[in-house]
This record gives sequence, C-alpha cells and structure tokens, in this order.
Amino acid sequence: MHMDHRRWLVALLAVVMVFGLVAVPGCQQETATETPAAEPAEDETPAFDARAAMIDAANEYLKNEPVPTIAPADLFNVVQAKDTGYQIVDIRSAEHYALGHIEGAINIPFKTIADDGSVSQLDPAKKVVVVCYTGHTASMANMVWNMLGYDALTLKFGMSGWVADKAIVGLDIPGKATGTYPTVTTPTESAGGFDAPELEGEYADVAEAVKQQAKAYFAQDLAPTIAAADVYNVVQAKDATYQIVSVRKAEDYAKGHIDGAINIVWTDIADNLDKIDPDKKVIVYCYTGHTGGEAAMFLNLMGYEAYNMKFGMSGWNNDPAVGGAAGYDPAAVPNYATVK
Repeated sequence: MHMDHRRWLVALLAVVMVFGLVAVPGCQQETATETPAAEPAEDETPAFDARAAMIDAANEYLKNEPVPTIAPADLFNVVQAKDTGYQIVDIRSAEHYALGHIEGAINIPFKTIADDGSVSQLDPAKKVVVVCYTGHTASMANMVWNMLGYDALTLKFGMSGWVADKAIVGLDIPGKATGTYPTVTTPTESAGGFDAPELEGEYADVAEAVKQQAKAYFAQDLAPTIAAADVYNVVQAKDATYQIVSVRKAEDYAKGHIDGAINIVWTDIADNLDKIDPDKKVIVYCYTGHTGGEAAMFLNLMGYEAYNMKFGMSGWNNDPAVGGAAGYDPAAVPNYATVK
C-alpha cells in the first residue's frame, strides 16, 4: 500500500506541473495583448518657443563680453587702412546719406533694417559698423543684427561724432552734455514676478521672430528716444505709467541714479524680464545712450514699449561724483572727411 501511495503522489504532481506549464503561457499571452500607450501623432511637433529662442539669441551676444561701440578715431583708421575686415552701414535716411557719408559706407535706412533685402546686404564674415545721427538708433540696429548672428557695433555718437556740420549730418548737432538733474542713492527694487508679454506672431525660427518683431515695432512708429527733460517731468509727476531702468554698472548706480529707477546691467537685461512691468512704458538709460539703445531695442523686440533716454546719464547729470559720464562734446568732434 505504501508503494501505491507514492505512485499516486507522483502522478498527482505530474498533473499539477502540466497544468502549471499550460497556465504560464496563458498569462504571458494576456500581458502581451494589453493595449499599448498611445504614441503622439507625427504632425504633433512641439510649437517653436520664439520668446525663449530670442532670449537665447540676445544672451549669445550679451554674455560674450561685447564691445558695443567704436570710437570715431578708430573707425577713421579702419577707413584709411581700407581694412576689409569691416563693413560700414549708414542707417540714416537716403536723403541724409546723400548729403555726405563715410567712405565705403552702404545705406540701409533704419526702419528697413529687418527687411530680408537689407539683411542680405550684411557680410557675416566682417565686423559691421553701424552709423546713424547720434548713436542711438544705430545701437538699436546693432542689437537686432547681433541677435541675427552678425558682429555689429555702433559708431560712438554717430555722424555727429564724425563731423560737426549739420549740412552733412542731416540734423542739428547736439550741444555739450551739461545735465544737472537731481539723483538719489537709495536703491529701488522691482516689485518682480512679472511675465514677459506674449508674442503675437507664430514663428518658425529665431531669425524670423527677430525680423518680424522688429517690423512690428517699426509699424507702431514710436519715438526711439526720450529727452532727459521729459523723463524729469515723469519723475516729478510720479507718473505710475512708466518704469525707469538704469542699465549701468551697480557701482555707478550706487553713486547716483534717477529717483525710482531699478538697476539691471545691460548685459543682464534678457535674464531679468521678471523685473520689468509689461503694462508700463519703460524708460531705459545708460551712460551716453548707446547700451541703453541696445537694451531698449531688445525690450521692444520682446513686446514691451521701451524708450532710450537720449545721451543717457550724461544727458541727465554728467557729474562724475554721481556716476555721470563726460558725454558728447561738439568741440571734440574731429571733422573727418566724408564722400557723396
């Protein structure tokens, strides 16, 4: 009986193993037929983030220790040496370009700087020296073209720094910088937490975004600059529709700044949009109007309404004790030659 009992157990185990082997493939089959996760349709590609791409393009320029201007004397040496490493672009009106311009300069009027036909005239293998009337709109063009990947810089004080003759410059020659408006040393902090404006257009790449945003800015026909006297009126009236941004170095801001101005160094402007109120008109100022023009143009490209204070701190208060700069002086203009 003992042997029969063992045989019975062995047979029972064999039957259990057979059913186990049959059951396992069944489980595997059930697992394999589970509904797979839905894959995104091929045409559902992520939308191009133009705002982020424009910030990156600005920082590609701003974070690379840029030299924003070239002195008239240095450009004169370039012209005399016929240095082929430079391209000179005069962005004054065609009418004023015809009055007299720097030898070798081509003409691309300011409001056309983002047109494909204008951009196609720029040589990517050369330093592009941008020339305007006083250096302000050239600095704005400089920002656009640098964001498009060109190596552009501004002739300091424009044609007014090259020749002291209204008949050639096309506009009145500025007077010597003698700003005497008051400054404060108490810092102003931004309320912070602002979102940059949403861009209205949808763009395929950063070049299209920069060019179309520039065209949208020009279509508004806004003044590129604001006079120091007008800024003084804004400050005196405590006009809450404006926000003032000093883009000078922190140590110079600490010496003296316009009452109510926050401080964002011009090379950091793209990283601090959360400090700028998109619902206000933004007044930007620097030392002499050049880097302020670049920062203001970047903000305009990003959908803000920004104005560069003409001649910067030198137009407000050029006392070195309050961080002022020497500024423009018509008596120091070298009166270099021009051609027609």
